[in-house]
Amino acid sequence: MRLLAALFVVTAALALSLPPGALAQVQTLVFDSAPITIGPYGVARDVQLAPSPKVDGYVVAMKASLVDVLGNPVPHTDVMLHHVVFAKLGAPDATCSSVVGYDGRRSPIQTQRFYAEGEEHYSMSLPDGYGYPNRATDTWGLLYMLMNHHDRASTVQIRYTVTYAVGESRTSVEPIWLDVRNCRADPIFNVPGTGGAGSTYSQHASWVAPESGVIVAAGAHLHGGGLSVDVADTSCGSLFTSYPMWGGIEPRPVMHEPGPIAMTGLSDPAGRPVRAGDTLRITATYDNSRPHVRVMGIAILYFAPRAVTSCRVYTSPRPEPTTPELVTVALLKQPAGPPQRVRSTWVADYAFGAQRVTIPRGTRFTWHFAGASQHDVTLATGPVGFASPDLTHGSFSFRFTRPGTYRLFCSLHPSRMTQVIRVR
Repeated sequence: MRLLAALFVVTAALALSLPPGALAQVQTLVFDSAPITIGPYGVARDVQLAPSPKVDGYVVAMKASLVDVLGNPVPHTDVMLHHVVFAKLGAPDATCSSVVGYDGRRSPIQTQRFYAEGEEHYSMSLPDGYGYPNRATDTWGLLYMLMNHHDRASTVQIRYTVTYAVGESRTSVEPIWLDVRNCRADPIFNVPGTGGAGSTYSQHASWVAPESGVIVAAGAHLHGGGLSVDVADTSCGSLFTSYPMWGGIEPRPVMHEPGPIAMTGLSDPAGRPVRAGDTLRITATYDNSRPHVRVMGIAILYFAPRAVTSCRVYTSPRPEPTTPELVTVALLKQPAGPPQRVRSTWVADYAFGAQRVTIPRGTRFTWHFAGASQHDVTLATGPVGFASPDLTHGSFSFRFTRPGTYRLFCSLHPSRMTQVIRVR
């Protein structure tokens, strides 16, 4: 995260400037990130300084997509916007004092996360009269993860459209980022998938509201296998539940389990009250009948401080049922070499040391990481879902308690690093 600290002192020279004292108006502003090149079947993750409006005002809506260097839209079947997170650098975040970056280092500066978009294409849209305040001197940054589904390199830009109100007064909202694995650039967990038909697997996190106010808008993020994200006031009950919707054309080859094409959101001009001292609890629930790896559970709330005296329970509407496509994450490269009966191997230089392994049931297998580049161990298919953190050094172990064939890969380098472990 040293890059974020360096970016914080850079002036956003590309940002739009409007004259002081501009008349009240709502404008649509379009910004592009710096170009991002992704290798064949590659994954790109990093942070950038993000151009932003250079006049005091309010963000009232926002959305993001990918374009090529000529400004043409890039379909997700070519390059997928797995996620992008926008943050105001140097501003305090309500739920996290600092974020651990992709490099495993804690950010030396505060970053207020205020908007994000992923496969579900969530667009911020605040109710009339509300806005996220922004000053001309504020600096934005963005954190992204993109996936290239072609055997050739691609260069894209993140294009984001900001609906911006200037010269008028609005009720300010504060972004509240709730995450079951908070304060991480890559807040993943794994669903083992061992519960049988109809079973579920949930992860939780809690946050205590320091002041009273109302939630006027919200969105959520899940991965493949997700069933719901719920935000509840533990004193009363559910405030907001987001449900996934499935469908569309999925990219090929399948480099990870596809996520929903949309999630239900919240827009409530009256607001849903939260009292100072109340505990908000986020719950991400997944199907546990089959493995789902490197998944997330996130909600972003837009909170307007004001006096409230009570809380209540809300029922969120469910969308018409849709069924996710059941896909198999195929290995893009077949593991090579003779079968080995070992209990550990190295991971470095874009390869697994032992690529074909046979072990007895109950073995604890260890991967030892070394080298300058980050790698991980991720299940593609197999009886139990698991994945390691992204590592450049150290080790990761997993005990194989269920027999079967485990096809594994590095999720950062899926076309170059594969392994198969057969458990007898």
